Amino acid sequence: MKKKIRVLFVIILTGIFLFPVFLTLFRSLLREDLAGTSRLSIVGYYDILVEEAWYLKGFWNSVCYAVVITILNTIVSVPAAYAFREADFRGKGVLYFFYIILMMMPLQVTMLPNYIGLRDMNLLDTRLALILPGIFTPFGVFLMGQYMRGINKSILEAARMETKSIFRIMLYIALPQVKTCIAAMFLFTFAENWNLVEQPQIFLKSEQKQPLSVLLAVQNDTMGTLLAGCVIFMLPVVILYLYFHESLEDGLGSLKL
Repeated sequence: MKKKIRVLFVIILTGIFLFPVFLTLFRSLLREDLAGTSRLSIVGYYDILVEEAWYLKGFWNSVCYAVVITILNTIVSVPAAYAFREADFRGKGVLYFFYIILMMMPLQVTMLPNYIGLRDMNLLDTRLALILPGIFTPFGVFLMGQYMRGINKSILEAARMETKSIFRIMLYIALPQVKTCIAAMFLFTFAENWNLVEQPQIFLKSEQKQPLSVLLAVQNDTMGTLLAGCVIFMLPVVILYLYFHESLEDGLGSLKL
């Protein structure tokens, strides 16, 4: 009986979550004619992809920001987390604690320091204004650091008998053991930076550099056309989730908190 209740509860929550998604998809296929009658049509998708130049420009801006930030953040986070796992230095615990505090801070708290720093470096209204702060966010270091607590110490000790190169040990011994967590972190980071809203509005003035997540909110096209754009906007994250969902489940299931 308890199992049936849990299954029913999950089904209800899933339905609540998927309802706006299916509603957006359905409304994107509706088109009103001159008589005010709604009919199914893909004209909205044609308009948003062919007639509206701003959409593709914003889409590729989003791709640029999300892909570059995700790749560079992964390159920075993995070695940093490995250093927290293996290196012994004074103040490591305190530094890791500050990482956690910084990660828990609301975005609005960190916006002002980022703005001041970007202003002083003359990077406002440039693509680096979004990319640079995103590279060094603490979430990836925290997630990888917690996951690396489960690395088999005996394997690392055996590797140290073969080589003194920390880089080789990390690359050939540690990383294969945490690849599922790297995939999960990649998905989380991409999804977060695919949906940038506040940062572009503060750090960028030029509409040419704005991501699609901002441009969709300020356009005055018909509802069907904008909803078609929203459906296309959701696809990259959905595709990545379907591709990485097993790694995501394994990574989160093995996470040590």
